[in-house]
Amino acid sequence: MTSPAKTVIVTGGAGGGIGGGITTVTAEAGWNVVIVDIDGEAGQALSDRLARKGLSAAAFLCADIAAPGCAEEAVSFALSRFGRVDALVNNAGIGLVKPITEVTDDEYRHVFGVNIDAAYRFSRAAVAVMPESGGAIVNIGSVHALANIPGYTVYATTKGAIDAFTRALAADVGPRGIRVNCIHPGLVPSPQNRDLIRNFAEDVDGWLDSYTRQKQMLSQLPTARQVGELVTFFLSDAASTITGQAIAIDGGSSAMLYERGS
Repeated sequence: MTSPAKTVIVTGGAGGGIGGGITTVTAEAGWNVVIVDIDGEAGQALSDRLARKGLSAAAFLCADIAAPGCAEEAVSFALSRFGRVDALVNNAGIGLVKPITEVTDDEYRHVFGVNIDAAYRFSRAAVAVMPESGGAIVNIGSVHALANIPGYTVYATTKGAIDAFTRALAADVGPRGIRVNCIHPGLVPSPQNRDLIRNFAEDVDGWLDSYTRQKQMLSQLPTARQVGELVTFFLSDAASTITGQAIAIDGGSSAMLYERGS
């Protein structure tokens, strides 16, 4: 008898950037994918598109991941649709670029609520129902957990917390055969990032070209699909002895002590 496909929950999995890349690649790899996202239109469209391809089963739950009880709702939804939860990708996150003196308490709490509190709650809920054979969690951090520029204090703090959370959770759940790893993406092309760049550069493509030539060791930006492929590797049996680790996918930007010439 063929074993049922494994199921992964992807928070923020409907986005046009990293989230959509993760959802698409895991679906192509044969996973049942539960997309949890606050964007109802995008989530349903992606779920329908994957279903039409016939690659795997995809289900969408429109929800605010920062809301209390959302994690338990998502796990129950996954169990009702697919009967199991084998993996979790804590991908959803929001940014904030502001000098620390201008950040309000509400803004601070909101970024923490989405970027770290939700990851904690979803991990707690998913671990509780993962099979005895084990499972996997992948947390999406950021190169801002490793190095920084002005204006990112609050955002970077949440991503540093995700990095530490990964190691601590791995120690907690390792005896159960559950692996926990972290991916720190660098600048990944996406509609959201292009909108952000337009705030300070008229020529977005020119700015991106300059960034890759000067700020990265490799003159190629990582793509959302490549992040998804790395996530899928961490979820797979090929990574069965890897846990508590963090890896950057950033063209080498976080390892640089210099700037390349133009």
